[in-house]
Amino acid sequence: MKRKFLGRLLVALLVVLTAAGDVYASAGRKTLAIVGKVTRVSDGDTIWVHTGLLRYKVRLNRIDAPESNQPYGKESAAHLKSLIFGKEVRVEYETTDRYGRILGIVFLGDTDINLQMVRDGCAWHYNHFDKTLSYVAAEREAQSAKRGLWAAPNPINPYQWRKSKRETLCSQVYSRSREVGH
Repeated sequence: MKRKFLGRLLVALLVVLTAAGDVYASAGRKTLAIVGKVTRVSDGDTIWVHTGLLRYKVRLNRIDAPESNQPYGKESAAHLKSLIFGKEVRVEYETTDRYGRILGIVFLGDTDINLQMVRDGCAWHYNHFDKTLSYVAAEREAQSAKRGLWAAPNPINPYQWRKSKRETLCSQVYSRSREVGH
């Protein structure tokens, strides 16, 4: 009895979500997708997408944009905002990250926005985790053309930027603890 109820509840939920256009599975793959309106751009690689029923925090997969307090961080976020803010997008994804964000590829029509950010020099290709050739080529092209963040003499990869900030913070905490005598 309990199993039948749960089964019917699950089917009803899937019907509601599918009818609303919120979540659907790609044929034959484990890729899921959401379709909704971009209502917030947190930075150059994080957005909020609202569907008819739910709100999702999405981390753009395959790329790493400058942090907000990093050189070119504000420009990167502004560029992403100019591309998709207030527009309906499709986010294809397979998983979430440790913070519960969807790790997805954002599409505006047929345009891969993640790839566009790399092509426009507003984000790095996350080549440590991804080997997609179109992203590799887009980053090389942006570097050669000195587009966006590549116009700077020595752009700092966001991963390195975050790492140096953590190391600085740790050394400050260590110095303070020694001053106090711990």
